[in-house]
Amino acid sequence: MRVLRFIVRSWPLKIGAVVLAVILYVAMIALQSTQQWPGQIAIAVVNQPADSYLTSTLPQVEGIKYIAASDVPISQSSFRATVDLTGAKVSESEFTLVKVTLQVDDPRVQIIDYQPQQIKITLDPIVHKQVNVQVDTGAVPSGLQPGTPNLSANSVDVSGAASIVRRVAYVQAQVRIDASGLDVNQEVDLVARDSTGAQVDKVTISPRTVHVQMLVGSQVRSETVPVDPITSGTPAAGYVITSVDITPPVVSVRGQADALALLKGKASTKPISIAGATGDVSVKVNLDLPTGVTSDTTGTIAVVIHLESPPSTRSVTVGIAPDGARPDRIYTLSAPSVIVTLGGATAALNALDTSTLVGSVSVGSLDIGTHTVNVSITVPAGIKAVAISPSQLTVTVSPVPTPSPVASPT
Repeated sequence: MRVLRFIVRSWPLKIGAVVLAVILYVAMIALQSTQQWPGQIAIAVVNQPADSYLTSTLPQVEGIKYIAASDVPISQSSFRATVDLTGAKVSESEFTLVKVTLQVDDPRVQIIDYQPQQIKITLDPIVHKQVNVQVDTGAVPSGLQPGTPNLSANSVDVSGAASIVRRVAYVQAQVRIDASGLDVNQEVDLVARDSTGAQVDKVTISPRTVHVQMLVGSQVRSETVPVDPITSGTPAAGYVITSVDITPPVVSVRGQADALALLKGKASTKPISIAGATGDVSVKVNLDLPTGVTSDTTGTIAVVIHLESPPSTRSVTVGIAPDGARPDRIYTLSAPSVIVTLGGATAALNALDTSTLVGSVSVGSLDIGTHTVNVSITVPAGIKAVAISPSQLTVTVSPVPTPSPVASPT
């Protein structure tokens, strides 16, 4: 009942307030009119996922209907259209339906309609691809012959949307041969091409340019020369180079006659260090060609340098000790030491500590008297005793003297 009394109490006043609000609203609408802006608004993208590329072409917002007083100025800068790509799929084959948001900065303007309010967008993943660099010389003036181009980079990285990068077959460096026959030595922009030679846009090429060097002239010719591996440093003591394997063993070089003469019949490699080496050295190395000479060989030269320690001999003096001596015997050797000639790899002999060598003669089975006994030497693995001089010693065996009896006191 209290609620009912509250509602009906002063009802004429409340009805009057409602009627007044309606009148004011109608008056506001009457003072304003529904209008349509004839221009278009570009759609901006916000919160695009990382490592994605927007392949869709965004339409423009148009058909904008709004309510505003006639004295409110409206221009293209009054509106701002965006699509929020938070959570959008990054897929080469799937699309995402996103909402188009149209905002107006002036609070006196009320937007009531616009088109489109939703659009389909496709986000490709960003991918990378290594492709080769090809040089295009265009039409070569009559009488001139360009040599093989020497590039600062033979391949480059191409990145962009997966659907676009897939089309790239190579990148092209376009150079033009001057009729004067000047050699090419310049930085050239790269252009992505597909398998048909058509240009592929909207990709990033890194590096964007390459340096191209190319001999041009009527005396340019080719020669086939052997590869000469250049070494630096010396191997470990006792090791020498026994052979060298080179792949490929010969290369084709190109240049003018005076430049080719600098080769002296062979193509040298960059220095290969063998300093301190104790085994085979296997490397891949570039050619070190004079200025004006290029090679048709792409990539590097595989070189294997075989090192070995050649056999040698060394003579040392080794002390001799009796082996198996009895405590009640005295053993006298005809010589305290012998000269032993050792054989083996030079490196192994250099590393051997000869002070650890001890020779021996076996005396455990000898009776009292004089005997001729063979000398034996124990040496480490990889080393052998080539000769022992003398190879036999005379061993005299005598009993330990009996002490004289002590005289008793008288």
